[in-house]
Amino acid sequence: MTSEELFEGLKSLAGEMGLKIRFETGNFEGGYCLLREEKMLVINRRATIPRKNRTLSLGLHEFGLDNVFISPALREAIEDEVAKALQENRLAA
Repeated sequence: MTSEELFEGLKSLAGEMGLKIRFETGNFEGGYCLLREEKMLVINRRATIPRKNRTLSLGLHEFGLDNVFISPALREAIEDEVAKALQENRLAA
């Protein structure tokens, strides 16, 4: 799966889960947030596709994926990003 295919798959999954995605410009990394009771993922518009994939993967993981069907390739990609973040101590276990 290419980075672009993964990006499209992650965006589609977020939509299926009812998460809004906002692409914004600024000095931030992005991630999952709750704004006025609306669940959303904020992505830095200027980030590279791999960085956007990481932000989406971690945000989806934080939101919860236990009761959602995800294709094996997409689930593996998300789990890989989560494992990397845990290894870098960027995500609580």
